Amino acid sequence: MPTHAALHRPALTRLAPAATAVVAVAAVADTAIALLLPAVAAHVIDQVVAAPGSFWLVLALSGLLVAGTLTEMGSRVAEVAVTTRVAVALRDRLTRHVFALGVPGTRRHPTGDLVTRLTGNSATAATLVPGQVNAAVAGATSLGGLVALWLVDWRMGAVFVVMVIPLLLVLRLLLRRVTVSYGEYLERQGDIAARLTDALSGSRTIRACGTTWREIHRVLEPLPGLAKAGLATWQAQRNTFWQVDLALTALRVAVLIAAGLGVADGRLSAGRFLEAALYLSYALGFLEQVDGLVHLADARANAGRVFDVLSARPHPRPRGGAAAIAGILPPGPGALSFRRVSVRYGERTVLRAVDLDIPPGAAVALVGRSGAGKTTLALLAGRLADPDEGEIVLDGVRVDAIELRALRREVAYAFDRPVLLGRTVRDALAYGLENTSDARILPAVTVAHADGFLRLLPEGIDTPLAATHLSGGELQRLGLARAVAHGGRVLVLDDATSSLDTVTEAQVTQALTEGLAGRTRLVVAHRAATAARADLVAWLDEGRIRALAPHARLWMEEPDYRAVFAAEPRSHENDLNEDTP
Repeated sequence: MPTHAALHRPALTRLAPAATAVVAVAAVADTAIALLLPAVAAHVIDQVVAAPGSFWLVLALSGLLVAGTLTEMGSRVAEVAVTTRVAVALRDRLTRHVFALGVPGTRRHPTGDLVTRLTGNSATAATLVPGQVNAAVAGATSLGGLVALWLVDWRMGAVFVVMVIPLLLVLRLLLRRVTVSYGEYLERQGDIAARLTDALSGSRTIRACGTTWREIHRVLEPLPGLAKAGLATWQAQRNTFWQVDLALTALRVAVLIAAGLGVADGRLSAGRFLEAALYLSYALGFLEQVDGLVHLADARANAGRVFDVLSARPHPRPRGGAAAIAGILPPGPGALSFRRVSVRYGERTVLRAVDLDIPPGAAVALVGRSGAGKTTLALLAGRLADPDEGEIVLDGVRVDAIELRALRREVAYAFDRPVLLGRTVRDALAYGLENTSDARILPAVTVAHADGFLRLLPEGIDTPLAATHLSGGELQRLGLARAVAHGGRVLVLDDATSSLDTVTEAQVTQALTEGLAGRTRLVVAHRAATAARADLVAWLDEGRIRALAPHARLWMEEPDYRAVFAAEPRSHENDLNEDTP
């Protein structure tokens, strides 16, 4: 991408500086030997013709040829090494940056598109480093060949310069067209990958609704654009290659004619003619690497897609004084406060100057229509997202002044669609915990009412995840157990009981409200029964806190509050999509 072109070379070479240096040294050595070889060969030929039997000169020429072969082999090995190291470092940096962007930041690019950038785009972008080194060395070799050609006979140098200028203009135009075409081609590929990932994640819904063919057409909709971009790339290469080949042939013939006239006039010997012919090949070397230049254009387009993500800045995270440096969070009961908090996603304001004080140890339900900002407010508590304005305070300390690892130990999350990570169920429940003893895990399993179905698994809690076939409700209960086992002073439940049946949901909610007394709980609630079991309800309306009061009072006094639950149910997925970009 042109906007990131200046970033590609220095940024990528810094990812593997030692390997890049080895590639450069090997390429320069190979080039030096290549430039020295014609002059040495010409001298040896002239000496052998004048004085037969010059064995040592022939031996020296052979040694130079062997040295050239070895340096070329070393250069190829170094290219593979630097490409591998840059690809690994680039993927590592891209992965870290995606996580650093946080929940809102990762939504700038669909999952399938991010996978494409992490895999194919990063691998091809890594070849830009040796490609640019080789292109620079090839350019230096061509310049050296031109200088040597000029020194052999200035007439040949003049012919070369006059005829090469239009050829360079054609090559520049080629690279510009190919880079743009490759960029468009890769964007279409990423779009298809993103659409396919979305379709696979919703495959059951698609089959249930009978919309398979509609989804196939939707996934493949960018295909004509992909074909058009690919065709434009090949047409640009086709239209340019024959022009370049024709111009190179004319240039070579014109320079050799000038050299032949020099031999005929007695200005050049046979050895000097050979020297001129060899230096002509070197002078044309850069121009003959059209395939290499096209590959550079491809690598630059791929690197542009990687840097498009890396150039995205995470949400600004102001730090606060000495506590920020030390990352200190003193002991406390879990008092959580939102002070004049505003959050904007593009042109849309999701939260507007929200003020909310959650008493320590209380269970507070977040209630509101879809898109009211419930999920966003829940994400702010543990800094899974950061506000554009305002601050969040936990036990007297701003959360953006707390070292993230320390904050993660104090704020636990349970989501509506938990992802189980690890080899066994035990690994999944203990994920992210330092203390993974049964004394910490098993009580949490009981609180989440997951002990019943876990006993039915082949190996109980040690059953491999691959051998489990869990329902949505069972997954949610394991996610709840993981969050409860996590400990800390604040527990955030983001619609974490939506897949449970009414009886189980009542049992789990009672366990969470009574069994976790003393631990602050923030619950995104879509059911009136869930809100009724909380100590307080924070009622959000159009991004503002409309009321903070017990559910019973709001239910009796506020018709609009009752209307929130009377409205047609919306899935949490839709609510999340409205709350976050």
